[in-house]
Amino acid sequence: MQCGRTVMAAFLAMLATDQVAHAATSTPATQSVIVSYRSTPAGRPALLHTLRDQLAPRLHALQAKGSLAHYRILFSRLADANTWDAVLVLDFQNQAQAAAWRALDATMPAGLNVANETAVTSVESTPSDSIGSGGPADGGADPVYMVIPYDYFVSTTDYTSYVRSYVFPQTDGWITAGALNAYQLYVARYAAGRTWMSLLILAYHGDDGLDRRNDVVAATRKALAANPDWAARAAGKSHIRTEKAAMVADLIAKG
Repeated sequence: MQCGRTVMAAFLAMLATDQVAHAATSTPATQSVIVSYRSTPAGRPALLHTLRDQLAPRLHALQAKGSLAHYRILFSRLADANTWDAVLVLDFQNQAQAAAWRALDATMPAGLNVANETAVTSVESTPSDSIGSGGPADGGADPVYMVIPYDYFVSTTDYTSYVRSYVFPQTDGWITAGALNAYQLYVARYAAGRTWMSLLILAYHGDDGLDRRNDVVAATRKALAANPDWAARAAGKSHIRTEKAAMVADLIAKG
């Protein structure tokens, strides 16, 4: 009950300024590439070793040269044929940084050399833009990640408006409640035929924060339902997007 009252009080104060705060991120400032890797179950240990001990140092070297703004490598907790085994999130501040990654990819596809690629069965590289975030960019202390892909049925402009008025008030509430450290939402630049059109990356406050997910989601939605505009968005969300298989993952490397 205390959690619900805390979230409600925070959001009644925040609703008046929420859209103004998110308007500051309305124009994507960075380009990103999100790379997903798939392996066989038997290949997962080798893939984990490759990403942690070989790819991460390459990314660190790019960042040290000013050729990469930010990166995260996530590895799924469980083998699952429905989705990826690992995902790499690359953020660039300018076209020169994006070009540096493309140059690396031309000789080392997805950042891996030929010997490394024996553990990989498929790769998907998705040029993307971040349309909003909250919390520390590094995911905060002891993050446990949940990555949720979506497809949407409206224009990207309308979807962005929906995200800012419906999704971000919730994710901000989860941070207020202490269950979530940070979040970032990406949209694919060229979404046709992709396995996802938007990707929500949630950094929970350890396993405890993840375990609290359902209770905090319910409390936040109850608080936000007092706002008619948010409630209308909630009622119509099935016409906006569909949620696909979520993955829980651990952070392997960041910079």
